[in-house]
Amino acid sequence: MSDQKKKSPSPQPGDMVEFPHGISYSHYGVAVGEGKVVHIGKEKPQMGIQSTVKKESLEKVAGKGGYRVNNQNGRGPPLPREEIVKRANARVGEKMYWTPFNNCETVASEIRHGDGKGHSNQAEKAAKNFLDKSTKAFDQFQGY
Repeated sequence: MSDQKKKSPSPQPGDMVEFPHGISYSHYGVAVGEGKVVHIGKEKPQMGIQSTVKKESLEKVAGKGGYRVNNQNGRGPPLPREEIVKRANARVGEKMYWTPFNNCETVASEIRHGDGKGHSNQAEKAAKNFLDKSTKAFDQFQGY
């Protein structure tokens, strides 16, 4: 078991769980109890590829990378834990297409915080980075 896993508190039902994969990407799911997590089932999502929402063991999803509780509490108050678990379990088996703004983090955030409140910090950072680089390239092209 990795040091990160040893240091991470066990997630409580309703917690949002982050599974780091390198420095630029993390996978997300929602703990539903009994060592299980609901998440989008493809670990390395590809744009436009259909994925399935699955319920799997926390250890299987974490693999060698570990996990941490990341409830994104700055997004406002979460729904009651029982409601979060109910919402997560209701999504199991759902088919969805992965896009930058409809990804594992967005789905987990929406389950935890409510419909229309899903958010992806990763997608926001990527979009900002793209805009910054595009603006810089455009300015250089224009001679600024």
